[in-house]
Amino acid sequence: MSQGLAGRSFDYVIIGGGPAGCVLAARLSERSDLSVLLLEAGGPYQRILSIPLVGMRKIHTLSWKYQTSPQSHLGSRRLALPFGKLIGGSSSINAMMYVRGTPAAYDRWAELGNPGWGFSDLLPYFRKSERFEDGASAYHGDRGPIYVSHPRFRAPFSSAFVAACLEIGIPGTDDFNGSAPEGAGFYDVMQNRGVRSAAAKAYLGPAKHRANLRIMPHANVQRILINHGCATGVEFLDAHGQTQRVSADREVILSAGSLNSPKLLMLSGIGPADPLQALGIPCMLDLPGVGANLQDHPRVPVLYETSQRSPGAKLHWPGAVARYAFNRTGVLASNCCESGALVRSHAGVPIPDLQFVTHFQSHQYPGVVDLQFNLAHVHSRGRVSLTSADPQTAPRIDPNFLSDPADVLAAIAGIRLARKIAATSRLQAFPLTREILPGADLQSDAQLHAYCQSMAETSYHTIGTCSMGTDAMAVVDPNLRVHGLNQLRVVDASVMPELPNGNTCAPTYMIAEKAADLILAHT
Repeated sequence: MSQGLAGRSFDYVIIGGGPAGCVLAARLSERSDLSVLLLEAGGPYQRILSIPLVGMRKIHTLSWKYQTSPQSHLGSRRLALPFGKLIGGSSSINAMMYVRGTPAAYDRWAELGNPGWGFSDLLPYFRKSERFEDGASAYHGDRGPIYVSHPRFRAPFSSAFVAACLEIGIPGTDDFNGSAPEGAGFYDVMQNRGVRSAAAKAYLGPAKHRANLRIMPHANVQRILINHGCATGVEFLDAHGQTQRVSADREVILSAGSLNSPKLLMLSGIGPADPLQALGIPCMLDLPGVGANLQDHPRVPVLYETSQRSPGAKLHWPGAVARYAFNRTGVLASNCCESGALVRSHAGVPIPDLQFVTHFQSHQYPGVVDLQFNLAHVHSRGRVSLTSADPQTAPRIDPNFLSDPADVLAAIAGIRLARKIAATSRLQAFPLTREILPGADLQSDAQLHAYCQSMAETSYHTIGTCSMGTDAMAVVDPNLRVHGLNQLRVVDASVMPELPNGNTCAPTYMIAEKAADLILAHT
């Protein structure tokens, strides 16, 4: 597929075939007079991934096998960061949760110096990307590529958790993406009648045969080519390990994700000058914010033993396969985290800052249920940096989890709230028989803080490393153009200045839809 490509020029060269890259490739190639090349380091989408539970179990094989640096506030532990490395990116292997977060979280983006990025500005793009099974409304679209539906399988524990939240006064919500997203309920999923709706199929499926679109898997981009302050093309290794260069007549668009986008900018000489020069990389543009502002949602497990048999425990594959094949339901259609709650850790917190995501099975702890939560709004900030000028070397990734005392207080409050939910008559009757983690003997703030340090994990929601804004640490402007360079944009989760207090896949689709309009408006 790469034969004859060396030396070719395209109007747009898109680096990264994840959710954002798929959106851009599809939307830009709708214009038949524009030529588009999409480069993806991983392989093609695999049909087997369309079965929800199967796709999720591929997360450690079809991914960038990154790790964090030792986390100084988590007992020097290194955490696994497997992000999708294939067409469709993490949308091909994630838990398919369609959660945007609350409008106030997006209004903060506008307040931080990004006009046009408040929730009212962004809602049309959420609706544009979505095909909601309940039809169109003020908050939902019904004509977009991404199918969004209610879970087709609900485990008994998922329903019991929602009832338990109502018992202690947490309000119920019928729609985490509607007018009242705060409360407890069931998460919508990116599925079409029990089949994963991934970017590879939803966006690229209808577009892949267009004459003006080239899709190249197994293309490892080495650097962006810069000439006189302008991005002119891309250098990459093809599937055979041969170095190729292609030119971009209009723009290079970097959509490699929150870890690889800053890495590629720095390998291209765009980033903080002193660290680049120390690695022998000529600094083309001193942008200190490249790689900074890294954020993620740390999650904390709260595990309980139960005598209720989990539908995912010792899965009877023949029966599960038959049920899924017959009507696309059963446990194979589940994402194993069907219900949860978006709540506040303390009175006076301006936006909901805890997101509970229940798990009725645990691969790490079989035979238990998990009332885990993540910190939906974080104060800690980290950084992605290079350790070598070799493009094949993984970057240093330091989310700096729980470095801010406000995050520690929220985490402790989350554990106490999980225990309050577990103590309800509804969950005691489920029954929950014993608290396994943290363990009933851990009660003081100091003990619970130590537990978080030993057990907190990532939610795989990294953002912010090419943040948009107009301040000295911003990397892109509100049109997502890299400050100080022509013909180069970044379009992925790395441009988010702050985390939305929800999952990051749906917001990434929204960003790419808006970016496509911004790009085409100047074509």
